[in-house]
Amino acid sequence: MSYEGYENWETWNVSLQLSNDEGLYNTTINIMKDNPPRYSKPAKAYFADEASEELKDYYEELLSQKNSSGLDNLTVSRVRWQEVLQGFVSDGIVYTPIWQKWAKQVYKNPTGNYALWES
Repeated sequence: MSYEGYENWETWNVSLQLSNDEGLYNTTINIMKDNPPRYSKPAKAYFADEASEELKDYYEELLSQKNSSGLDNLTVSRVRWQEVLQGFVSDGIVYTPIWQKWAKQVYKNPTGNYALWES
């Protein structure tokens, strides 16, 4: 079942939360700017692992704070963090060439087997 184009409810919910609060929104954008996708020559692909991990850590930190009553305490392990990042790129929120190349690659090969992908 798809949730507003996201694979599961948890991913959709986190993406919605991060994009609907100005502070969370700005922090997400800064995480993406500070951790752009890296290109791997052997795999001939872009990877956004660092941004995914930073965003996950940030969200988990928010959940652990006492004043995070506006955030849902959901199963973070089910969140597809790269899908959340892709939503920010697809919506034109983060529009840089390297993120666009990464998003194009993910769109062409959503299974993540980038070793077979050619630009």
